[in-house]
Amino acid sequence: MKEVESDHDPEGVPTAGFSKCWYGTYGEGRQPFELFLPTSIIATVEEEVQRREAQVRERHRAAAIAERLREAEERKASSARAKEMDESPSEVDGAAFIAAFDRLPSDYDPARMHRVLCGPELRGAASRARAMRDGDFKKHDADVLQRMTKSGAFRKVANPGFDPEQWARDLAFLMDAHPQMREVTQFVASRVTLSLHSQGPLMVPPMHLFGPPGVGKTHYAKDLAQALGAPIRIQSMENAQSTALWHGTERHWSTASHGIVFEQIVLGDVANPIFLVDEIDKAPQEARYNPLAGFHSLLEPATACAVRDAGLDIIFDASLAIYIATSNEPRKLPESLRSRFREFAIQPPHGEQALRAAHVVATAAALKVSVPNFAPPEPALSRMLAHLSAREIYQVVQDGVARAVQGGRLRLILSDLPAEVVGDDDEMSPMLH
Repeated sequence: MKEVESDHDPEGVPTAGFSKCWYGTYGEGRQPFELFLPTSIIATVEEEVQRREAQVRERHRAAAIAERLREAEERKASSARAKEMDESPSEVDGAAFIAAFDRLPSDYDPARMHRVLCGPELRGAASRARAMRDGDFKKHDADVLQRMTKSGAFRKVANPGFDPEQWARDLAFLMDAHPQMREVTQFVASRVTLSLHSQGPLMVPPMHLFGPPGVGKTHYAKDLAQALGAPIRIQSMENAQSTALWHGTERHWSTASHGIVFEQIVLGDVANPIFLVDEIDKAPQEARYNPLAGFHSLLEPATACAVRDAGLDIIFDASLAIYIATSNEPRKLPESLRSRFREFAIQPPHGEQALRAAHVVATAAALKVSVPNFAPPEPALSRMLAHLSAREIYQVVQDGVARAVQGGRLRLILSDLPAEVVGDDDEMSPMLH
């Protein structure tokens, strides 16, 4: 075979006017090879690469500008819709409004945001409001529709797992302050962990806490809500009148209004608020005015995702709402309702648990008064309150802090507490004065 002349010197170095280009491997086991091209061609290629990169940068810049303009137009359109709502709710219709209302936010994250309402439902509510003759109802509906339009279709999802350090501190507090609720706390904590691993929204099944009065069920629910970062709506069932409490009142009644679930979720800021259904065993259960009749559907995820509020005749998603029911006599509840709850039997803490819980609650009670530099209650004083419920400890300690401050002190002493609460304990008294 004839040898081809090369532009290389004997050492393999290319002569002037040529440049080396390396081509990488494109398969397992292949070796890279080099190609020598005239430098003029290399320069031309580099210029072309730079030109194309500049074009890409320009396209990205133009796209960013277009996105900002689109967002500005959306804000302008939203403001215009809100203004129109003040004048006439009938303007809230049309494909453009629905598309804008239902559009996913630019920072949408399914673990942190949840759709609770859709554009067609809002448009339908506006159309019905347009047809109303009653001026008061029309104005009321216009106000509610305006709030819904401004709030949009999505609500944030409360989840303490987004702040692991704070959640760890809150868990420790719940365990110490409510040792009788340890099983409940662990159950909720497992759901928080599950939501983080699934990268979905926090979902806590309905819970039923039953036990004798004074074991801290209501107080625990408040502390749990604070730990979860969710708003809580406390609804005593002892005086509840009808199912309209949950789903609103039908429009043909003169007292028509929306229900508490719609109020907390659609008119609120959080998709998973907590509903504390207190003393659920005391709810009247007459067939006609049974306030628990419409409660069943809220506890089932399959039906809770499409809840109808009678006040506005509108459907919304309440599937993330958290329900905590409390009772003293669970046998009074119908089995159809109990089967929808995760049930926990609660008994008062005893022994060392009670002493530790009393100290944690007393310390938290003194801290919540927010008196600068006020010393936490001494353990010896706190243990004298261990026979009280958490609610009673809060009341006694906060009243005691007020007496201490009035006396010019920044710490509690025995005389700051009611004598009927602490009794006559000569052994403890010298330690507390």
